[in-house]
Amino acid sequence: MIPRPDIAPFLQKHFVALAGDPDLPEPEVHRLLFKLKNSMMLPFAIVADPEGKFLAGTSGGVEPKALKALLEGALPPPPAAGR
Repeated sequence: MIPRPDIAPFLQKHFVALAGDPDLPEPEVHRLLFKLKNSMMLPFAIVADPEGKFLAGTSGGVEPKALKALLEGALPPPPAAGR
């Protein structure tokens, strides 16, 4: 789903993607996996901020619209006008 034309440009504009081995995840990724509630099925998608704080995530198959909504919900709010 990542290369889809309705997902890929959004990811490229707002996120840095990382692919990892779910059987031997890096320690930072392993820590984030524990934040993903009820995760039982691959693939996992985890959204974290630049400091590594868990923002959102999903486990198993997800529809493109649902993935995009998850990503949009993880973005910081736009700055207030006039500031």
